[in-house]
Amino acid sequence: MEWLLEWLAAVLEFFFGCRHRNLSRVFTMDRQTYRVCCECGARFGYSLATMSIERRTRPVTLARNTLSTHIERC
Repeated sequence: MEWLLEWLAAVLEFFFGCRHRNLSRVFTMDRQTYRVCCECGARFGYSLATMSIERRTRPVTLARNTLSTHIERC
């Protein structure tokens, strides 16, 4: 049942969610390199080897608050 809810959430986000057009610069914290969407706070794993986004990371509840201390404004 949980997989169904995740699938439904992904479909709804695809049609109605953020398009992630305004991304931050690359950050490396706690040995994780990523970029952040300045609109919605989604985090995307980033590869320094290929210089591209690898994957979207799971949303973290405190991610937006933690990042706000490091990013004044994108």
